[in-house]
Amino acid sequence: MPFAFLYFIIIFVRNMFYNFNIFKKHKISAKVISVGNITWGGTGKTPVVAFIAELVSRKNRRPAILIRGYGNDESELLPKLTSKVPVLTGKDRVKTGLEAIANHLSDTLILDDGFQYRRLARDLDIVCLDATGPFGNGWIIPAGSLREGPGSLKRADVFLITKSDLVSDKNRLEKLEKKLKAINPRALIAKAIHRPLYFYRFASNDLIPDRRSGIESGIEFEKVNIGELQKKELVLVSAIGSPECFEKTILRLGLKINKHFIFRDHHLYTKNDITQIEDYCKKNQLDTVIVTEKDAVKLKGQKYLALKVRLEIIKNEDGFYNRLFGIYNS
Repeated sequence: MPFAFLYFIIIFVRNMFYNFNIFKKHKISAKVISVGNITWGGTGKTPVVAFIAELVSRKNRRPAILIRGYGNDESELLPKLTSKVPVLTGKDRVKTGLEAIANHLSDTLILDDGFQYRRLARDLDIVCLDATGPFGNGWIIPAGSLREGPGSLKRADVFLITKSDLVSDKNRLEKLEKKLKAINPRALIAKAIHRPLYFYRFASNDLIPDRRSGIESGIEFEKVNIGELQKKELVLVSAIGSPECFEKTILRLGLKINKHFIFRDHHLYTKNDITQIEDYCKKNQLDTVIVTEKDAVKLKGQKYLALKVRLEIIKNEDGFYNRLFGIYNS
């Protein structure tokens, strides 16, 4: 907790320096959309980034995605989810943004995990909040999972509450909306879900069905409908920010879970990890392992099934689109 207090002070002072222009924010010749959060992982930012890239591409814009690249997950997954959108990796996203404009003629830059990256001025700040735990335990890291205090949400333009279908108590969602309105009444509040579509297993090692277009011709993979797994006991493997949400999604499909191997977010799988999973499956006569798409890119070559999901905005969809495309009118 003493370290959490120290971290809070550092972040508070840093934000004040940006607010009073002591630290410079760089404005470049492209629209900038930030997708971020205030907790450490688990809000589903990456599918939101892919979703936004698809939307602006359909409007004949030329988006590029800028990621920091601290984990191999996003740097491998995003190019597969957005096959025609360039993904640039680098800690200095002012630099990679200028590269996107110069080399790809990009007119829209989408910052993955960009809420805390304030060096690059943005036209729209979208903050994702996990409906199942929007503020973690309420403490700043390392005592909790908050990256900065809830007061920082005053900077947001849009609150996107993700995984809202995984919260059975609707009063919790109403209380969350009231809290967000109290912090920042000008921000739009929208809700989204990650709708499961099907499972797939690849024959090749490095391809994922194209999320942007839905066109799957020419991609060698085996599609498995959810109904085919109803009578099986499944083994789950995940290294994501909210493994409990992955588990809830599988259970809501009416499927049975025998074991869930949970690794830390951004974990890089080793041969020992694979051996542990395979030994458990052999010992218990289990033949079906389910992973997330985020994990699938790190488990290439394994005959596991990945769950294909699609982001859907279920509340304030029109308002979300108006905020998103409104930046091109200014």
